[in-house]
Amino acid sequence: MDPTTIHVCLQTPGAPTDEGHEVGARWVCGCGDTFVYREGFNRAGHRTLQWWPAPAIPQPRDGRVRGLLFGPRKG
Repeated sequence: MDPTTIHVCLQTPGAPTDEGHEVGARWVCGCGDTFVYREGFNRAGHRTLQWWPAPAIPQPRDGRVRGLLFGPRKG
């Protein structure tokens, strides 16, 4: 996500506020973007605690091959 744009989901009524959260708390908005509440520098260069875009936490896959599109190679 471009840091100069404003994410619309943070403006919705169901979005978390900037106060009262633990550092490191995560929130996934309705469009699927993930945010983490952490300390960082805003555009003016001041240190702030706010919601920052973050990559999603990867979920490990189970060992089954059944869910793959083409299955295992035979040969």
